[in-house]
Amino acid sequence: MLETESCSIQLNQIDWNDTSCLITYGPLPHKLVLSIQSTGLIAPPLLQSKNNGFFRIVCGGRRLAACKKIGLDSPHCRVLTGSLEHQRCLRLAIYDNVAQRILNPVEKSLALAKMSHYLEETRLIDEFMPILDLEPSIALFNRYVGLHNLEGMILHALATGRLNERIAFALAKQEQGDRLAYARLFQELPFSVSVQEEIVELAEEIARKENLTPEQVLSSKEVRALRKTSKKPARQRAQAIRKHLQDRCNPRLAARRDRFGRETRDLGLPRGVRLVPPPYFEGAKWILECTFERVEELANRLRRVVQLADQPELQKIMESKIDV
Repeated sequence: MLETESCSIQLNQIDWNDTSCLITYGPLPHKLVLSIQSTGLIAPPLLQSKNNGFFRIVCGGRRLAACKKIGLDSPHCRVLTGSLEHQRCLRLAIYDNVAQRILNPVEKSLALAKMSHYLEETRLIDEFMPILDLEPSIALFNRYVGLHNLEGMILHALATGRLNERIAFALAKQEQGDRLAYARLFQELPFSVSVQEEIVELAEEIARKENLTPEQVLSSKEVRALRKTSKKPARQRAQAIRKHLQDRCNPRLAARRDRFGRETRDLGLPRGVRLVPPPYFEGAKWILECTFERVEELANRLRRVVQLADQPELQKIMESKIDV
């Protein structure tokens, strides 16, 4: 049982630089500010007195920050009266937070990293990863612990959901300049998580082939030009950058794709009919797509397709391989 006393604390008595027990990260929730502004503090924060006369925040850092924001200068708090070691204070902070909400990836990283100073790895994984909604594994533990050392802009994007933790894990392995280049690109344009992973893989492959860094790949004049094409919607710019990197990574495939486009246009396929090659032009199965609104349209288009099937140009398209 915790021994505490209730009292009003001046905000200037709190050591805001002491974040040793704080695991919260991210913007202050608007609803929390509104709640305290409307009804006051329902759950008093928990503080611990320090030898220098100030107080350390144990639980309720966001509540106190909300009080500071709205000008509530003397919030009602609970202060620990007995001596409580730091490990127990940190444990209180973690359990207090997980009981109220789902922590974002940065907060999970902070909780594991700070508690790792006090507990053996096995015990830490077994006790804390499940309550953080994480699979208790050493590999995942190491990935999460490494996140809290990332740069502020990456952590902010991760905490606010604009960056997926899978991408953050990949960026954590990069040099600082490279991961910041990725982060700026992903913050600027709407790539899905899977496409973000593909962008990282493509840029790394290009960098290896051309003896460059991923940062240099993403800052090339071609990519810069595509990013600045403000007349195009953001999604189109994102797709154009993806295609540029794909083509640069595999120029022979890009050349084959361009040639296929020219050849199918010259073939004269009827409107509503599209020829789809096998993936990477490898394999024998091709797809013919046909869209129509009326039965007559379908009949006319199929008759035209049958005529084209006898043309040597179609056979040439299907037999043509990627240039070596």
